[in-house]
Amino acid sequence: MIEVIKTFLRRVFDIREGEIRRALFMQLNVFLITATLLIVKPTVNGLFLTEMGVESLPAAFVMVALFAALISTIYARYLGRAPLNRIIFITLGSSVFLFILFGILLILNIVGGWILYAFYVVVALFAVLSASQFWILANVVFNAREAKRLFGFVGAGAIAGGIFGGYLTSFLAELIGSENLVFVSAGLLSLCIPISSMIWNKYVVNTQSKFQRKKRIARTDHPIFLIRKSPHLMYLSGIIGVSVIVAKLVDYQFNAVASSIIDDPDELTAFFGLWFSNFNVISLLVQLLLTRRIVGNLGIGKSLYFLPFSILFGAIVIFFFPVLWAAIFIKTSDAGLKQSLNKSAVELLAMPIPASIKNQTKTFIDVVIDSIATGIGGAILIFLVNGLDLSTRWISLMILGLIALWIYFVSKIRLTYLRSFKTHVQADSDDSGHELDLSNLSVLNGIVQVLHSGSERQVLTLLSKIRTQPHEVFKKELIKLLGHPSDRIKEYAIRNLYLYKESSLLDQMNQLTQHPAQGVKVAAFAYLINHAGDKAHDLLEMAINGVNDRIKFAAYIAMAEESRDNLVLKRKFQLQKLLDKEFKDLEGSRKTAEKTGRKIALLKAAGLSKISSLFPMIEQSFSDPHPRVAGEALLAAGQTLHPHFIPVLIAALGDDGKTVYAQKALINFGEEIVGVLWQYTKEYSENSTIIQRIPGIVEHFETQAAADLLFQLLKVDDEKIRLAALRSLNKLQIKHKFIRFQDKKVLPHIREETQMYRDTLSVFYVQKNTLQNKITEKKRQEINRIREDLIQLLEKKLDVNLERIFRLLGLKYPPEDVISIFKSIQSHQPELRFNALEYLDNLLEPSLKKVLMPLVETALLDTISEDAIRMLNLKVPNEEECYAILMESGDDQVRFATQKLVNAIKTVK
Repeated sequence: MIEVIKTFLRRVFDIREGEIRRALFMQLNVFLITATLLIVKPTVNGLFLTEMGVESLPAAFVMVALFAALISTIYARYLGRAPLNRIIFITLGSSVFLFILFGILLILNIVGGWILYAFYVVVALFAVLSASQFWILANVVFNAREAKRLFGFVGAGAIAGGIFGGYLTSFLAELIGSENLVFVSAGLLSLCIPISSMIWNKYVVNTQSKFQRKKRIARTDHPIFLIRKSPHLMYLSGIIGVSVIVAKLVDYQFNAVASSIIDDPDELTAFFGLWFSNFNVISLLVQLLLTRRIVGNLGIGKSLYFLPFSILFGAIVIFFFPVLWAAIFIKTSDAGLKQSLNKSAVELLAMPIPASIKNQTKTFIDVVIDSIATGIGGAILIFLVNGLDLSTRWISLMILGLIALWIYFVSKIRLTYLRSFKTHVQADSDDSGHELDLSNLSVLNGIVQVLHSGSERQVLTLLSKIRTQPHEVFKKELIKLLGHPSDRIKEYAIRNLYLYKESSLLDQMNQLTQHPAQGVKVAAFAYLINHAGDKAHDLLEMAINGVNDRIKFAAYIAMAEESRDNLVLKRKFQLQKLLDKEFKDLEGSRKTAEKTGRKIALLKAAGLSKISSLFPMIEQSFSDPHPRVAGEALLAAGQTLHPHFIPVLIAALGDDGKTVYAQKALINFGEEIVGVLWQYTKEYSENSTIIQRIPGIVEHFETQAAADLLFQLLKVDDEKIRLAALRSLNKLQIKHKFIRFQDKKVLPHIREETQMYRDTLSVFYVQKNTLQNKITEKKRQEINRIREDLIQLLEKKLDVNLERIFRLLGLKYPPEDVISIFKSIQSHQPELRFNALEYLDNLLEPSLKKVLMPLVETALLDTISEDAIRMLNLKVPNEEECYAILMESGDDQVRFATQKLVNAIKTVK
């Protein structure tokens, strides 16, 4: 029986081996959460409207908005600091306690105004937080590929829970009374606590390190700045905000009409329960039967018009016929399309947005903008209902006005979507000038044309974006790409098709496991593991026992990828045993190019698999004489995301031949590594070579913590570390405008670097003049040679010093402009240098201009004259003072050269 169920789930829902228990427990979890919500929501609505009246509803909307914004801000702040499981248990436990408390108060008939307001707000906050944190947990439990396949199945639990909860409320409301329904909801929700605990312990703690968990939890630092700088995100936020305001007005009309006809609180609760469930059923039917056809045939842009126009029609109906059936119709228009057709279209709208920005802004848009819009909706209702004393039907006029704004946003976002799509495609044109005419095409047709006729770079870029938002409309074109001449496009196409439920490609994929390109072979094996069912085992056996090593190792890598977070598959594949045997076989073989290739493939598989018993094999390879093998071992350590490897990876930063590999490995740990690196800089500040490589890692994380660490490195004495930190800060500022770069922190550093430049320039002037004294003795000639070496170092030091000054200016002014000025000043073209000086003169504020412009002008001179020194008002040190200044510098090479010169002079004396 169990095997029959497994087969059914695999064929119908594409749930694969090792995923069934996880998916079912997560589905049960969201089923209980949604069922709880669909019990308490009709209950509180019925009680609130009966006791307080519909005229109190706008004030409740405003209170919900205020508390939701406050709680969401606190929640987002602690999400990155406290363990997720603790936050989940606190949220669930608090909700159960509050529901029981309100149930007791209702039984005791203590239903004063503030209690019902509090109950209404608590239920609304529960709706926001419970859904948000469930999907955060889901992103931790499932990896990205699993999520794309399984979220539909898991989300079906939410729909089923909504239907069950609503119908249960409708059945029990008059039977046991509204006040007792609250205890039913508390009982259902309490079951989520042990289920969530089991999911966390079994499917998160046992399979993932803290770094892996943190990588899957999206951070939300300053998303408002990202939204403001993107017209596409602005219009998307506008659509969501207006839709929420309209939904609140529709909700008010629905509640007002229903409460005016149904007086009994239990009957009203039953009515709400029945129709909330009906709305879920209608939404499910639209999603299953209509969404794919409408989006596929009409496109994304036109699909966005269905929801506003259906509400528009409902608003007109209720204006002329303010009766119950009209209220049900307009509410059905909103609830039936919002979570089905409209949601699918909105999700596709997010495709042009980079994944990192999408992750940061999604929660803000879903929660904060939703809360603000709820408050605006409440304020509008207070003005219309409480202020102007208008009837329910007149709210339809306000809805009509808002829908006009909604339609305007939809028309604008269609243009920004097209523009963004075309910009990405044309930006990725290859050097041969390969361009596509997309001017008269819709987005979906444009995507099809790029996949069909675009350059390799254009197609790869598009395939990367499509993979983040897979949709059935792309599948046909992806299948065609399996015959593309580019191996990379073949591989990307297979990786995309992996996300679709498609079994007709098995023979073609089996043939692709013989393809010459290793990446294509690995992708094809991964596809077969997940789509071939029981046949996959036989195909893997043939590959492993075959004579072709490249095919065998491609199978190993694919097995490691697919079993990475899947304990069932790990046991089934016996991957640990297979890789152990392969590593042992390698020990006895000769050193050949073939052995090197096999070892690299095995290390890749060992890292992806995260099997701890293979860690010693990875560690032994760190010191392999072959650079590629040692580098792959470092990358494998990074793939494991295990803290055990972090000290070794940090130490490898100091090895020039391993630096790049170690940096990539540490970057793979995610933004949580920033804190570890910060601690390292504090405890091992003397390891300047390693610390100098840390900015190259930190610059990849768009967080305030990354910027703060780089600012901290500006305080060290080592000039190379400061320059590396500044270069990384400029990159961060160019890419991520929302990070704070405070002027108060920058200006002292500019003053310090400026003084250092002045001191170095005066020493440079003295050394140049000392060198000009002609000396014939052999020993003095040796001194002159040493002095020349020092002068060359000082010239280089001045150039680097000037770059640091400009890069600091790049933290105060637009970095693109400042860096462009610096590069122009270094140019050998006089006109370019003059224009750069002119631009800098106009850019700087007076206080900085007075200090910096003379220095920059001096930097352009071929020789430093006495007039230049006088103009800068520099104090010219004597010989001994020069050496003292140089020995205190943060440059080891300069200090060494200075000491060498001093020793040579002492020898002569």
